[in-house]
Amino acid sequence: MDIHHRDSPLFFSVNSVVKDFFIFYDGHSQKEPKLFRLIIKNMEIDYHDKVRARILSNGDFVRAQFSGTQKGAELKWVKVIIRPIELKGILHLQFSYFDGLKDISKNYPLEKSAAQIDKVLSMPFRNIFVETMSGNLQVNISKKGKALVNERKPETLPVHPDLAHNREKNRLLSAENAQPFLEAVGILTKDGRIKADMQRKYKQINEFLRLLDETNSFDDFKGKPLHVVDFGCGSAYLTFAVYYYLHDILDLDAHVIGVDLKEELIERHRKKAKELGWDQLTFEVGYISDFQPKIIPDVVVALHACDTATDDALLHGIRWDSKLIVCAPCCQHELQEQMAHVPAPTAMESVLGHNILFERMGDILTDTFRAAILRIMGYRTDITQFVPIEHTGKNLMIRSLKTSPAGKNEQHIEEYKNLKKFWQVTPYLEKILGEEYAQYLK
Repeated sequence: MDIHHRDSPLFFSVNSVVKDFFIFYDGHSQKEPKLFRLIIKNMEIDYHDKVRARILSNGDFVRAQFSGTQKGAELKWVKVIIRPIELKGILHLQFSYFDGLKDISKNYPLEKSAAQIDKVLSMPFRNIFVETMSGNLQVNISKKGKALVNERKPETLPVHPDLAHNREKNRLLSAENAQPFLEAVGILTKDGRIKADMQRKYKQINEFLRLLDETNSFDDFKGKPLHVVDFGCGSAYLTFAVYYYLHDILDLDAHVIGVDLKEELIERHRKKAKELGWDQLTFEVGYISDFQPKIIPDVVVALHACDTATDDALLHGIRWDSKLIVCAPCCQHELQEQMAHVPAPTAMESVLGHNILFERMGDILTDTFRAAILRIMGYRTDITQFVPIEHTGKNLMIRSLKTSPAGKNEQHIEEYKNLKKFWQVTPYLEKILGEEYAQYLK
């Protein structure tokens, strides 16, 4: 008897998506918990082994984060972060447990860490992200209990493990090395403590600076001016932070310009810069597309510039041949409009039939096309997480470092043309680049 055939009198329906296993017999069902447990256990072993192996990979492991709670479960911790540290010359793993108000950190020698990893794996976390120098592992548990495992190739810009024991001392900006700046922008109290309601902003600033620092872009500017423009600077926390980091921490001759449409904000920032005596930090009112610098910027930053304003910033960076372009895109509608007016690829119809997935696919494609164009234009490019997803859904960052002349990589050009053909769209950035870019697609 073939029990796997749907027409068989005895039909097994094994659904690893739901946490039940049913044996269907003549229209009746009964639970078989032992068999169910075996199937689920095998599924868990698969990704558990992958997670454990990556965390225990000596010299390759960077960090792991466990977050979110599986449906119907309860967790004591909001998230758990594991990272390698060095104590008295011996490699340890530090486990940091966060409950939303405080964190508790415990350190274990590498050879005694496997049991602790298993304890964390036994907790009903919904999301697991493991970062290593050779690539990343993402595990997401669906609402119905299915483990979705995604292993990604190495990032273009590899991240090296930070083995410092006291991470606070190793922050790029801390209460010790950036007190005047942190007080001026309202993050630090007069007695040297980070304000409770500014903890996230403080972490965001340091994470942004860390992502900049990883590109190793600033070593070439020792002894010569470094010009930076921050498009859509908004509240300018990051604009002030970039200036202070480059000028005071790295001791560079940094000149930073913040650009935004809101005149009231710009006046406030000008006043603050003057109070701090930072005469090489300036602000201008205007549209990104209209900005004309007196000196071509070496670094272009655009964080959460809405929709095609991000493309305007990328256009400037490409045409200026800026060494580093960094953006965190936001509110991406232009490509979605195009997608709505062309037939959906047959293979994607079931995905694009859901509005929320249609929107997210539009976001993903917009950034994919941007990254592809940047690569074709000679930029080594990666897309990474800027801030944790629980802080904001707009958490992706595109980092691009100029490394070669435009149009030299045929593979990148072919991949871009195939992507366009599949989706039947033309990215806005391609349109505004015009013949300057089109010449490479012929």
